[in-house]
Amino acid sequence: MTQVPINALAWSVGALALYIFVFRSWRTYRVTRNPLAQIYTLLALTFGTALFFFGVPALFTQNTHILRYTYFLADLFVQISMQVQVWALWFLGLRNYVRLDYIYMVTIPFSAVLMTLQAMTSHVSVSYSPYIITYSDQPVVLVLKSIIYVTIALPIGYLLLRQVPKQTSLKSKAKSLVAGMTFIVICLAATSNNIFDKGSDTPGSAAVVLTFFIVFVVVQLIRPAHRPGR
Repeated sequence: MTQVPINALAWSVGALALYIFVFRSWRTYRVTRNPLAQIYTLLALTFGTALFFFGVPALFTQNTHILRYTYFLADLFVQISMQVQVWALWFLGLRNYVRLDYIYMVTIPFSAVLMTLQAMTSHVSVSYSPYIITYSDQPVVLVLKSIIYVTIALPIGYLLLRQVPKQTSLKSKAKSLVAGMTFIVICLAATSNNIFDKGSDTPGSAAVVLTFFIVFVVVQLIRPAHRPGR
């Protein structure tokens, strides 16, 4: 059996998991017309595409010149997903205080500067023992990434957790709890990765991510889909 980089496999499975979620969330939105379901659909689509570019190309090539471009595309979609998260943050807690376009006047230029610096300084290498693709960024890029994660994803998680006591059913409480904790855990994990591992995957972190996304795929496939009219 031909070996593949473990982090490429992990992110590829993650892309599959999120694309399945896109379909399910889109079906929910068609029935409920809940704006939050629409936001989740776009968020899963953009972040799933980021994971696709992080993972799938590296399953077929270890050409670092090609992977540097696909890595840039992956992080570009990460930043697009961050702008969708800005929409979620505004919808959940800021819409009564500030206009969405005012927030975008800050966050979009921030992401543009970050991506420009990354395009100029990022590097890709391949390690064969263990077999893993290493993406490395300069400290200034890692700091900017951490700032946008903490200022957007962490508050979303907090706002979703605040909704838990307001939900009337156990199922709704569980959904808000899981959604809130997901944003918080991913944000803290990404920030920790930037600080301690210079933004690169490790075999241990890749194995954890792979396990998480395998479980996510299984849950998505066995959980009954919401049926219109029911």
